[in-house]
Amino acid sequence: MLYQVSSLFRAGGLIFLGLLGVFLQINAEAQTNANLRIMSANINGNSQTYEPFALRIFEGLKPDVVCIQEFNYSNNTPSDFRSMVDTAFGTNFVYFREPFTANGDLPNGIISRYPIVASGSWPDNSVANRGFAWAQIHLPGTNDLYAVSVHLLTSSATARATEATQLKGLMQSNFPANARVVLAGDFNTDSRTESAMITFDSFLSDNPVPADNNGNSDTSQNRNHPHDYVLPSFSFTNVETASVFSSHSFPNGLVFDSTVYTPLTDVSPVQFGDSTNAQHMAVIKDFLLANSGPDTNAPSIVTQPVDQTVPAGSNVAFSVTATGALPLSYQWYFNTNTLISAATANTLTITNAQLTNSGGYSVIITNSMGSITSVVANLTVTNAAPGISAQPQNQSVVVAGNATFSVSATGTAPVGFQWFFNTNTLIDGATTNAFTVSNAQLTNAGGYSVIITNSVGSVTSRVATLTVISTAPNIIAQWNFNSVTPDNSTSTGTTAPSSGSGTASLVGGATATFATGDTTRDAVGTNDNSGWNTSTYPAQSTGNKTRGARFQVSTVGRQNIVVAWASQSSNTGSKYARLQYTTNGTDFIDLSTAVTNANSYLPQTNSLGGLPGVADNPNFAFQIMAEFESTALNDANTNYVPVNSASYMTTGTMRYDLVTVLGSVIATTAPAVLSSPGITSGNQFSLTVTGTTGSNYVIQVSTNLSASNWVSIFTNAAPFTFTDSNAANFPQGFYRAVILP
Repeated sequence: MLYQVSSLFRAGGLIFLGLLGVFLQINAEAQTNANLRIMSANINGNSQTYEPFALRIFEGLKPDVVCIQEFNYSNNTPSDFRSMVDTAFGTNFVYFREPFTANGDLPNGIISRYPIVASGSWPDNSVANRGFAWAQIHLPGTNDLYAVSVHLLTSSATARATEATQLKGLMQSNFPANARVVLAGDFNTDSRTESAMITFDSFLSDNPVPADNNGNSDTSQNRNHPHDYVLPSFSFTNVETASVFSSHSFPNGLVFDSTVYTPLTDVSPVQFGDSTNAQHMAVIKDFLLANSGPDTNAPSIVTQPVDQTVPAGSNVAFSVTATGALPLSYQWYFNTNTLISAATANTLTITNAQLTNSGGYSVIITNSMGSITSVVANLTVTNAAPGISAQPQNQSVVVAGNATFSVSATGTAPVGFQWFFNTNTLIDGATTNAFTVSNAQLTNAGGYSVIITNSVGSVTSRVATLTVISTAPNIIAQWNFNSVTPDNSTSTGTTAPSSGSGTASLVGGATATFATGDTTRDAVGTNDNSGWNTSTYPAQSTGNKTRGARFQVSTVGRQNIVVAWASQSSNTGSKYARLQYTTNGTDFIDLSTAVTNANSYLPQTNSLGGLPGVADNPNFAFQIMAEFESTALNDANTNYVPVNSASYMTTGTMRYDLVTVLGSVIATTAPAVLSSPGITSGNQFSLTVTGTTGSNYVIQVSTNLSASNWVSIFTNAAPFTFTDSNAANFPQGFYRAVILP
């Protein structure tokens, strides 16, 4: 007998099918329907990397498929992402992340309980730091799901409409007709009637609109704009169902706000304030998938692990995609027979691969119905050429002082070093990563560089300049930031100079507190040693060299100006900074090289003696500003680099101590007096120069007294006697002595 299904409805635990006047009662337990929960998630914080509060939201809402934005975590290695997924979802989940790796990138991704059988990233023609991530997911039953994770621009509705038009064309041209499709993510729309949303209306559905417990459907952090969506294709809306929790059922899906949802015991371990830390609210919709019956298939491999060749020190990930009756178990092996401990996920990550890691990797996949072994994927690790992670920095010292240049190198060991003076002069015995000039003299002034070599190749560092100051400058002003009256606390201090006069201020919206200073170089010791701890720096990839600390010091009566300080950055603070100076009090000029910070105090010294306008100037000031890697190192990464963390953060700090301005007194010298002229033997002409004892005078000669005809021929400190052995060659000669500045 042929029965045509005319309706389906649920009553309690029973499902009733209306069959042309004949009703069959079927126990719901006999059905193998699977609930599929899909989430849109741009729920990280302003750090743009996922943090514990976001992981708790994932754990509490228990999605099956997540379209995730700004998919960054810890150090952004495959092992980091695996750890995040394992923590927030489970070891049986798989993920795809767009191939964006630099700081400042905001990749999209897809995380799934079910196998991802194909995935990729379409370029977003409107923005460079992310694309449109897509994945083909093998769901229970016969129909796969095509999911797209999207993050549209905040700049304008017009820009979003352009992105929407491009994305619509990509989806329609790359996905099968009538496929189950879901587009989810952060659309950044100001309203549901924006042109970007109208673009998708022809094949995706925004209805029904999810809302929170109070009926609010807006998803921005301050709950006043609809930024985030889960948009299924029309063919998929037929199986949309309520989002059910222990205490509530949401027929249209849920906008989750932890400050609104009650009771939170429904979504443990979520905490009340978690959503306030997120950029957006999570959005979920649920779908009811009808299975043809329980999956009783043995494991089958959809995508095999593939061979890889990488330089030493790289991170490597092998992955496999499999289908079959759940749960699936994984065990990876090295060279067929060696079991790799704890390698029990579908992805195997090798961190800092070395030559000994070369070999074959395979995985055995097991379920209750059987097992299957993957192909052997071969890893070839090659020697890595040397590279430089931290360049040597300029140094300034007074005569007899010490200056140390250092470099940090990468590459396959062993790595060799050889330092050079003025490019071509090899420095004997200077064969480590650090080189110290001891008891520096004027002849040691110049450029220092190092060539780093290993078995693969070599690399030459930048040239760092050593300036040797002939006379010890005196302190014009110094800030040690310690309390004027010792109070046994590093968290109190002052920005008034501890020596001399000047002002310290913050630039561009930076803020500051007091924290522990440089206990190595500050004579006050530990308990009362404060440093100036500046913070509130610009968001990632914005405001290059616009925020920092400024110091105003008059250099009237001083020359040979030197600026020195000790500085450090927190792990999330900027690694690079730029010293800038002004001679008119308004326009600041970059010094030629950037400052590199670490997470402990490093001394910094820069001689400004050769810069015009710095000496004898009441308007002199300098400032130290957070800087992008691109301008600090002359590369393409227009972003801030953290000192030692996964991500730069605006709350990262740059801390200063012992900020010092030095300069030698401009001596008042008497004009030269020439005396005792006469002809000596051999027709040599001599004269005596007197003036201010110890001041330098230059002897100049002319044959016709023309202003352009004077030639400098000798320099010395007064008093001295000068003899010109070439005088006999002149038809006539005129001599003068000029004071050197």
